[in-house]
Amino acid sequence: MDSQLSTLGIDEVTLHHDLLIELGKVEMALELIQPDQETPAATQFQLLEGRRAKLNAMLLRLAA
Repeated sequence: MDSQLSTLGIDEVTLHHDLLIELGKVEMALELIQPDQETPAATQFQLLEGRRAKLNAMLLRLAA
């Protein structure tokens, strides 16, 4: 993964930092939403859960 990032001109440390910041934003938003509701907030909760899973997967791939 490191060689792929360097060919694109992306600093691995900066990418890791940006992913952690985005993950923190998603987790804070999840804390504000009540997932039990049958409202658009419940749909938003599901979208944020998916986003969090993708960010975690990216962090794992980056660490590999």
